[in-house]
Amino acid sequence: MFSIRRLKPTGIIRILDREYKYADTYLVQRKFRKLKFPNVSELINSENASVHWKHLDVSDKIVLDLGCGLWDVNDMQESSPVYFKNKGAKKIIGVDLNLNDINVLKDYFDEHFKGDGSEFLIKLIKNTNDLLELITKYQIESIKCDIEGFEKVLFNINKNQVKNITSISVEYHNNILFLNLINTLNNWDFKIINHSIFTYGPQYMGVLTAQRN
Repeated sequence: MFSIRRLKPTGIIRILDREYKYADTYLVQRKFRKLKFPNVSELINSENASVHWKHLDVSDKIVLDLGCGLWDVNDMQESSPVYFKNKGAKKIIGVDLNLNDINVLKDYFDEHFKGDGSEFLIKLIKNTNDLLELITKYQIESIKCDIEGFEKVLFNINKNQVKNITSISVEYHNNILFLNLINTLNNWDFKIINHSIFTYGPQYMGVLTAQRN
């Protein structure tokens, strides 16, 4: 069911066994029975944005950066908002609960990207409406989502509500999120273009990147 591309074999099979040992159990559920699992193509070995989010297309797009904080990132160039701007994003709408990180990012953007329209908000995304309000208000075209389990707010959104979104990258934190995310992206008519998994941290973590067909 799973295959590996562009990776050296050392240690990979052990990681895949760990990550996907749950698959047979959950695929018996009718909702997931016909899901096609994306191939694992890369490994994530740091919190740097150039590792996590390099496959997300942000060029000339308004990017909603959910979980934009500086978690375990020492170089500002490797923070996701700065990384996306350097990749050509039109502007960033950053959302996080860490007041200090929000203030650091505001100051950095005021100095280096002044007047680009980027905004940084302290906001908890606790339900689907919270997310839809941001998508509509800021005319979002690309989404990066790393909100520690609250990715489930995506699952009640239909494809008409994301008609202006052309690319998305989501970090999932458990097997149920993984399966529901694949199912949701299929329902949105998005194609998964990359699937990377972690070499550290808890089991069942990875990043799916997709774009509109």
